[in-house]
Amino acid sequence: MGPLEKLQKLYSQRDLAVREWKSKGGKIVGYISDDVPEELVLAAGFFPYRISGDPHEGTAEADKYCEYFLDPAIRSILNMLLTGRYDFLDYIILPHHSDAVLKLYHELWWIHRINPQIVFPEVHLFDVLHTPFITSAYYVSEELRVLKTCLENWSGKKISSESLAKSISVVNNNRSLLKQVADLRKSGEPRISGTEALQIIGTSCLMPKEDHSRLVSEFLDSREALPVKNGVRIYVEGSDLDNTQLYEVIESSGAVVVGEDSNWGGRYFEDLVDENADPMEALSEHYHIRPSRLRTQSSEQRVKYCSTKAGDAKAQGVIFYLMEWDPAVAWDQPDQKKELAGKGIPSICFSDQKYLPSDSDQSTVRQAVQTFVDSVRKGHTEDVR
Repeated sequence: MGPLEKLQKLYSQRDLAVREWKSKGGKIVGYISDDVPEELVLAAGFFPYRISGDPHEGTAEADKYCEYFLDPAIRSILNMLLTGRYDFLDYIILPHHSDAVLKLYHELWWIHRINPQIVFPEVHLFDVLHTPFITSAYYVSEELRVLKTCLENWSGKKISSESLAKSISVVNNNRSLLKQVADLRKSGEPRISGTEALQIIGTSCLMPKEDHSRLVSEFLDSREALPVKNGVRIYVEGSDLDNTQLYEVIESSGAVVVGEDSNWGGRYFEDLVDENADPMEALSEHYHIRPSRLRTQSSEQRVKYCSTKAGDAKAQGVIFYLMEWDPAVAWDQPDQKKELAGKGIPSICFSDQKYLPSDSDQSTVRQAVQTFVDSVRKGHTEDVR
């Protein structure tokens, strides 16, 4: 089995590597989103494991406790916590990434109190802010120190500057390798598909970081032998996608996904932590206002980010994919669409999409994507509605 096949297996069986770690006596800290400093978790001696949902599992248990309008991926995570799918977690860190993630934090607190028989791992709220102001920077810096103390209490040992600097270097090296993977997509002749890229990127958060870097390095060693992926070049904008459902639809329609705005994809590895600064200060800056942390950016900056990244990827078309109950990503879509059109890049928008679309919904999206891809292939630059 080659490195890509190994990574694909770990992406599909997301608890495989972490359970092996657990069986050897290791401790696991689960977390949500790219707002949690995995460098700190690593420096504390834990396995930082990114929690994701499972669109195929359903949400029957979660539905007993939460409103129907909760972000479907977060609802799925709650269901998995309730049904024991995450029984290997020792601790959980939840950031104030979105209202839905904050809601999950309160749900876990509340569910245990109304039903004490339901026990979750100890949870820490990392209250990262979404504004770019200096006061927010001070607040995030302090919250980072609180998180450091929490991790030290969990592990029973202090996190030294040396161990934190080493962890930053390990994660930065991994991000740098993933940038090389991204280059294989952005090149004039893509050498990997978008589906493969998501699998490679996603497993970075599902297995020991250094093991992941080793497999990615082995994969990159064979880059010259990789076959060219022919097809219309598509950039994906919208909700974060923790699975490959959409990409499989797009790439079965004669297209190649050459980039995306997603913290499960291209945004995850885009920015490195400054290794020349004090480790805690460097993490504070990175997790507060790094360029790819769009929640701290203005609408104008987010619009520019979309058009710039689509242009860098030499995208011929953009697909906006907006999940239900994820309204924030829709705010900038009209301006993003206008900006792209000014560059001659057509787009299509799918809104209020289900976490697990029905067969009928899948068919509708598939047909619309095929029509869009065919239109782009023929050189049409107008948007498809």
